[in-house]
Amino acid sequence: MSIHHLPCEMLRSVFQNVNSHDIPHLRHVCRMFNNVIKTNYCFLPRVAYLVKIFSENGQIMISNMKSGDINGCTQNLFEFDFNHWREIGIVEMEFEDIQNCDDQDVKKAFTMIIEEMIKTRQSQLRKMAFTNVSVSDKVAIEIEELFGLALQQCENLTVENSILPISISKKSVNASKFDHFRWISSIGSSPVPSTEILKKFQSDMKSAVNRRSFLAEMDSVTVEAACDFLEEWLRLPIASFFNLSFHNCDDTWKTRFLAECEHRELTHNYMEFQSRTHNNAHVKVSFSQDASTCCIWPVLDVPARTTGQTVCYSRYFRDF
Repeated sequence: MSIHHLPCEMLRSVFQNVNSHDIPHLRHVCRMFNNVIKTNYCFLPRVAYLVKIFSENGQIMISNMKSGDINGCTQNLFEFDFNHWREIGIVEMEFEDIQNCDDQDVKKAFTMIIEEMIKTRQSQLRKMAFTNVSVSDKVAIEIEELFGLALQQCENLTVENSILPISISKKSVNASKFDHFRWISSIGSSPVPSTEILKKFQSDMKSAVNRRSFLAEMDSVTVEAACDFLEEWLRLPIASFFNLSFHNCDDTWKTRFLAECEHRELTHNYMEFQSRTHNNAHVKVSFSQDASTCCIWPVLDVPARTTGQTVCYSRYFRDF
């Protein structure tokens, strides 16, 4: 039996196991292949793309580029042919420099993006970033929906120097997939639940058998939440790599942090906390007085010379 006699459903199943970069080439094999792929693009592997939305001279622009490429196609968002999204998989979506734009245009733009993402079944989204984005409460519904979509899919969420009418609830944090979270110099409808985010990382880290990495950078966090995360990592038999940066940690915060560590009997040597399950593993805590920043990350000491020689230790800031 010729492959051309196979049902369309079976051909679709075959194409679902093909490399995403080969799908466009298969469309040129024959008319039948082209028709099957064209009608089932949303269900097939799609080439990874980065989409960037930004403003230029008061106009909302869109730039599409293959993941890893430097240059992409840029045009006015309202003139963009969204049928192209049927053939690509959006893995990163960035919103940059959207300020002083007409509220109705911004509202319309975000509505179009949400509708087209749903229509073209974009399920590969892994990163969403807002940088220098300032929108009014008139766009609150659209921003909330877009951010809710990001919480469901993205592993990396970044909000920097932005004003967004969103409120991140405890429930949405617990159900989210992100393990990289940055919220810097930004304002939302309510304060970012940094304590809940650290609790989520702590829970995910406890159940992570594949040593996932966790990165967070936030404007503020409670002393208790930071100590909870630190204490959990120190007693885990399989610990993940992490890098935490907290801003607005002044001398008062540092004093309270050290007092809380002493209360919990978390002893340290020059701000290095010994793991309770790994002899050569530590957690390093560093304070920058100029920037009022607290950074926390793991350190692993390993012998750099063979047995019998003078032991020289190298320090690795990595997982183990």
